[in-house]
Amino acid sequence: MEKGKKTARNRKINVYKILTILLSVALLVVVGVMAYSWMVTRQAQAEYDRLAEKVNQLQDKLDDNRIMMPEETQTETMETSESMIPEEETESTREDSLAQLGVDPLLKNLEWEALKQVNPDIYAWICIPGTQVDYPILQHPSDDSYYLKYNMNGTRGYPGCIYTEKLNEKDFTDFNTVLYGHNMRNQTMFASLHDFEEGDFFANNPYIYVYTKDEVLVYEIFAAWLADDAHILKNNDFSTEQGRAAYLADILKNYSSSGNMRNDLEVTTDSHILTLSTCMKRKPHNRFLVQAVLLNEDAL
Repeated sequence: MEKGKKTARNRKINVYKILTILLSVALLVVVGVMAYSWMVTRQAQAEYDRLAEKVNQLQDKLDDNRIMMPEETQTETMETSESMIPEEETESTREDSLAQLGVDPLLKNLEWEALKQVNPDIYAWICIPGTQVDYPILQHPSDDSYYLKYNMNGTRGYPGCIYTEKLNEKDFTDFNTVLYGHNMRNQTMFASLHDFEEGDFFANNPYIYVYTKDEVLVYEIFAAWLADDAHILKNNDFSTEQGRAAYLADILKNYSSSGNMRNDLEVTTDSHILTLSTCMKRKPHNRFLVQAVLLNEDAL
């Protein structure tokens, strides 16, 4: 009898040991996964930070393009050379055009060949003054959800990338170009879009800049609001004027209870809209949208 009790007790001890070992292994696996995820996220963000630091070295175009010469001949030569260049080809034309809009062009030192070497899917850059949004824009050639799950360097995990889908052209000529980005806890990627939920912030930070190889596109924000998770490009017909009008009417109908709008800004069916979409915490079936209209239409 005593021997049976000891056997049963030993079995219990062995079970506890096995459970303890299994729990320890599970804990180590969880810790390992968390550590790897943290490392991937940190490395990806460090790469973004390095790129942002490089492109935010503002260009002094005058110094970059001036040919140094003796002072007595410099003015005459510059006047002659400028008179020989058609107006649309002068370095200052684009800056003058942006200045007429009353905005700072925020020139960046974007070296497109170097960016392509980082990732060939980079085709533009977005910056929203007042927020942490200052990132390259990517589009994968075959997998629309790739950059939701993968970083610029090909690692799987957060923070992912700011990206568009193949339904959008990469020249921003679509009626509505939709950009996606994660709502990261550390306020990176598109997390700071939620700042536009505040009325004062919305009013005081109106501009979005998109840099392409040839142009600086200036958008003014007209709406920031909580929408459902319906796929914008697949659930609306932007190929017809009626479809575009219906979409604009839908924004007017739904923004008032969940966001802000700039009512003095004209947005029509002929406009070019930029929509930034990110997730909402604890609201998996909603998306927070910041929407802007292109001001310098002549840039397209």
